[in-house]
Amino acid sequence: MKLNIAGYNIDTTVISAAMDAGLDPSLFTPEIISAAYARISRSPDTVEELRAEARENVPKARKSNQSIVFDMGHSSIAEHAVFNIDIQDISRLALEEIERHRLASYTEKSQRYVEVGKDYMIPAEWSSEEDRAALERLQKAASAFYFSLLEAGIDKEDARYYLPLSLTGQLGATLNTRTLEHMILAFAASPLAEMNELGTLLNREISAVAPSLVRYVEPSEYHRREYSQGLFGNQDIDPESLTGQVVSLDGSDLGTLALLMRPDQVDTRVLAMRMSRQRGIPFSRALALAGALSADQQNTEFQALLSPLGLHDSAPSELEHFTYTWEIILSAAAFAQLKRHRLSGITCSAYSPALGFTHPPALSPEQRAAAAPLIELSHETFLRMAPHGAAQYALLSGHRRRVTWTANLREHYHFSRLREDGHAQWDIRAFAFAMADTIRESAPLTAGMLCGKDRFPVIKARFTS
Repeated sequence: MKLNIAGYNIDTTVISAAMDAGLDPSLFTPEIISAAYARISRSPDTVEELRAEARENVPKARKSNQSIVFDMGHSSIAEHAVFNIDIQDISRLALEEIERHRLASYTEKSQRYVEVGKDYMIPAEWSSEEDRAALERLQKAASAFYFSLLEAGIDKEDARYYLPLSLTGQLGATLNTRTLEHMILAFAASPLAEMNELGTLLNREISAVAPSLVRYVEPSEYHRREYSQGLFGNQDIDPESLTGQVVSLDGSDLGTLALLMRPDQVDTRVLAMRMSRQRGIPFSRALALAGALSADQQNTEFQALLSPLGLHDSAPSELEHFTYTWEIILSAAAFAQLKRHRLSGITCSAYSPALGFTHPPALSPEQRAAAAPLIELSHETFLRMAPHGAAQYALLSGHRRRVTWTANLREHYHFSRLREDGHAQWDIRAFAFAMADTIRESAPLTAGMLCGKDRFPVIKARFTS
């Protein structure tokens, strides 16, 4: 066995210093790795030889990339080129559009832990003097209320519910070039000027370093339709569409949750999946065997399946075949937690005042009453731009959106470990508890160890006893 580290991410200031010292600037491109790896499948040369060849002739490596990635359609080659990107002074609304792209890693400045409330952006759509002044009035009022809550002893994570989505933040992102191409295309297709600008900047910076790996970034009408979906809210929302299980905490209404689709016979089918894999028998035969087990026998089988799970272990892979689809109406603050589970299916509608507002339970009735003028001002400002998607910049983090969320049971185990935990944000935690309770109704054995990290030792002891 032989292992070499072919490359790794380094700070651009180090690259600049190396260039200043006289090293060839063309060598500082991830295209070399992509070009070398692209030829592994059809060349008898070693990986080290392929990389050396790519380093010696970067123009040839770039031509090879273009041919293999775009002409032959082997797009996965672009995934070998990885970038770390700082994004600053970006709105809270735009951060969500960035983080909808799944195959990437993001770390965002958290409004739960960092005092914010001073830095905002004015979107290009709010260009008239009157519109700009209206949004600035809202931002000033929101900041004043936010800091008054902090002075009154309200935690930052609760006070932020009253800050607009035009508040700016920053994040660090790690993305491969294939994801970056998709991202640039999506931003070009967005109806939001802020996203268009970000897409242009990304395209310019990435193309300067890896021009052979980014090509298809001009949106078609199809892309414009798909990437704008959910950005145009309808104020005339049918009240019946708000039905579902009300999720609450300490008497506070946090939104609604409805189970749209779920699998049948989950416990039996999970055991059948396990038998089929372990014994190498057809699923139909395994299903008959699992269905013939008594309740006590099934319980014994699940103890054997789940009891070895440790706190940080992933649930068995068989659980990936069983998915639950939910309709959730939740606040922007709670969605900020949900969106991190990017390997699930997430489809969002626009934020809308018609879906209600989530007040943190920590606020007193008097403080909630004091927030009413700010929320009303937010609504009035929103209506200046509605139904354009840019109207959402005037809404607050306590405003809600409708989300359709599909996750398999293995992902639900991960979700519950993080979001049911005592350290989790209270808003999303309430939804995590409600989901887990619903899943246990149809899959009591499979979901037997569905819980937060803080309760895991107790639940495991109870499950295995």
